[in-house]
Amino acid sequence: MQECGRCHVKSRGNKRCCPLCGGPLSGEPENPAFPSLPKRKFSRLSAVKLAAFLLIVFLISDGAMIYIMGGVPSWIPLSVLSAVVGFMDICVTMYYRNNALKTMQVQVIIGIFLSLVIDAVTGWHKWSIHWVMPVAFVGVMVTTILIGMGLKMALQEFVLYLLMDTVLSQLQWIFLLKHINCFQIPAVISSSACILMFLGILIFRWKDFTSASSRYFNI
Repeated sequence: MQECGRCHVKSRGNKRCCPLCGGPLSGEPENPAFPSLPKRKFSRLSAVKLAAFLLIVFLISDGAMIYIMGGVPSWIPLSVLSAVVGFMDICVTMYYRNNALKTMQVQVIIGIFLSLVIDAVTGWHKWSIHWVMPVAFVGVMVTTILIGMGLKMALQEFVLYLLMDTVLSQLQWIFLLKHINCFQIPAVISSSACILMFLGILIFRWKDFTSASSRYFNI
């Protein structure tokens, strides 16, 4: 048992300082009363590093797009600003929030809605439906899967997020069928990729999906 030299409080376990006054402890440390849980390999710092890497990839891709197109498209400055704001948002989320997946899902939906509004207000160049929506839906699904695997979460803990993303990604067909989106390739690839990812989960992890459904909807 350890004892504080200042306030003479005795404490069990192996502590670095007195839990009452912060003074130095003397005596023999003991094994902790409760077993310590192993630390997760994919920490919040790892998530921030991943977000920083994706931001760098995005900025380099924008630079390559500017070079290929021989000028700066109207949507590039806003996309760069959005990416930087998104990275800062992820950093704040990782620091303050425990449910990172739920926070990310809500923020992506809000971000897509804001991009549509900004695009409409600034002249409706359609960059929001050409690029923002397709990239956002695929990106949020891939990020959700990576975070879930990194945190060693059970699939039933985040599979309904993937279902929601898949359903929302099909809203892109509204713009396609009404011929609002003339540059259809990214939207078609995005909606198809989301369906294929979720179908893969249904085929190979059906029990986890039914378990999550019964858990949240009492099915």
